[in-house]
Amino acid sequence: MEKICTFFGHREIPEDLRPALLEQARRAIEQYGITEFWNGGYGAFDALAADTIKELRLEYPDIQHRRVYAYPPEHPYEGTLFDQAFCPDCLDQYADRARIPRRNIWMAEQSRLIIAYVCHAESTIHEPLDHALRLNIPIINLGCYQPTASLYWWEESNLQPD
Repeated sequence: MEKICTFFGHREIPEDLRPALLEQARRAIEQYGITEFWNGGYGAFDALAADTIKELRLEYPDIQHRRVYAYPPEHPYEGTLFDQAFCPDCLDQYADRARIPRRNIWMAEQSRLIIAYVCHAESTIHEPLDHALRLNIPIINLGCYQPTASLYWWEESNLQPD
């Protein structure tokens, strides 16, 4: 069975993040036994993560890298950064606006480790970290956000009276 590490992060990142990300991805392989990395493929952090794994494959040729789509792609993936790209079937039940946050939660649930660059809770990218905290999945956050085990927006809406 694959040991999965998932990347989560903001669309915008500092220019000097590369060395820390490379160090933590290497640590994921060596200390956590990670054999597969997952990436949502949006924004600067995901692009840097993909480039980092491409570099690490020179040292660790057996590691795998997968792109996880929130929506079924119009065209099959034919790139060089990822070994495979897929859209989980479980997302079919969600409205379009919920597919990305739900994909992220699903990815966190499949992970043995999460490497992130999350600095604030102003977007939904913090939710998979909060969820991982609830599930006792180790998190390496290169940003300053501290995950919490608070209720998610979809849970809070269930508490409101009709």
